[in-house]
Amino acid sequence: MQIINAKIVLEDSIFFGNLRASNEIIEYIGEEIKRDEPTVSADGAYLVPGFVDIHCHGGGGYDFMDATPSEMKKISEFHLSHGTTTLVATTMTDRYEQIYRALDNFSALGEDRLTLHGVHLEGPWLNPLQCGAQDVSKMSLPSVEKLKEIIEKYPFVERISIAPELDTDYAVTRAAREAGLVVSAAHTDADFDCMTEAAGEGVTLITHLYSGMKGVTRKNAYRTAGCVEAGLYDDRIFTEVIADGKHLPKGLLQLIYKCKGADKICLITDAMRGAGMPDGVTTMLGRMNDGVPCVIDDSVAKTTDCQAFAGSVATADRLLRTMCHLAEIPLVDAVKMLTKTPASVMGYNDRGSISVGKVADLVLLNENLEINKIFLKGVEK
Repeated sequence: MQIINAKIVLEDSIFFGNLRASNEIIEYIGEEIKRDEPTVSADGAYLVPGFVDIHCHGGGGYDFMDATPSEMKKISEFHLSHGTTTLVATTMTDRYEQIYRALDNFSALGEDRLTLHGVHLEGPWLNPLQCGAQDVSKMSLPSVEKLKEIIEKYPFVERISIAPELDTDYAVTRAAREAGLVVSAAHTDADFDCMTEAAGEGVTLITHLYSGMKGVTRKNAYRTAGCVEAGLYDDRIFTEVIADGKHLPKGLLQLIYKCKGADKICLITDAMRGAGMPDGVTTMLGRMNDGVPCVIDDSVAKTTDCQAFAGSVATADRLLRTMCHLAEIPLVDAVKMLTKTPASVMGYNDRGSISVGKVADLVLLNENLEINKIFLKGVEK
């Protein structure tokens, strides 16, 4: 398969030319056109790597917390239609038996996962003081024993989000890192000093920067920097950003970009089951029978009183357009934040950029950055 006449978005430039893939892998980028090869003409459209979303709870009416294996594939298919070729299924705070039930359903997929690469546990080891829309009554303290139990039974768990100030002596963080998991600070009341210490212990990422965490506060009249400031300052730390144009305004998107740069920012959807639903629909964050009621309003999920966000209904292509059109970020950098950087954080070395030897997960975009065509492992979807 070859794609010709494309504006190919590379890691640091845009090249007008052609790409050829064979056996699911990119084998050529250049000006040559091979005769007798199945060919797709891009007609000058942008060719970008498939999007890598490392934090997604659901979409298309389904949530990973209560989705059956076939419904998990429908979540994958929904986000694939918006350009996401690698998806990390994300659970949320709940009782252990419910989290394990979700993991059992993921396990039942076997190797037939489509775009689903692994699982991210967001909770229950979170701080009730920064609960967001997660259920405080189901939060618990970090447990090395529970972590080891999860790792042994569910080897596809790739990442945990945790409030580092609750992790006594960073025992869970160290155990997770030793097992090869990515550890992210989330729903945390940690201050700057705690985050600096946590980064030294192996916390490499901050979950949805600005959401569910402490910024500058006062103690006895004196200002104290928080997790937000640590994330912006510390070069060891990557940051997630929900770039739906709702969670963060233009100014904050630009500030994060100026402080961190494209090599340290991972654009995420944080999408819940309402992704794909129109405004006015009432649904649930988490499990349908006992989750958090929310409403889709102004293209974002909110609690029913509309006083707080309850996840996102964003898709990956929307994140890209927000960063380019609203935040005025260069396309090459915006693409990197949605592809190479999240792939690097997770250790996915076989994808995330258009390079010879990488998986041929590719997306064609028109001038308005809307989806034209999607290729998963070299096959048009």
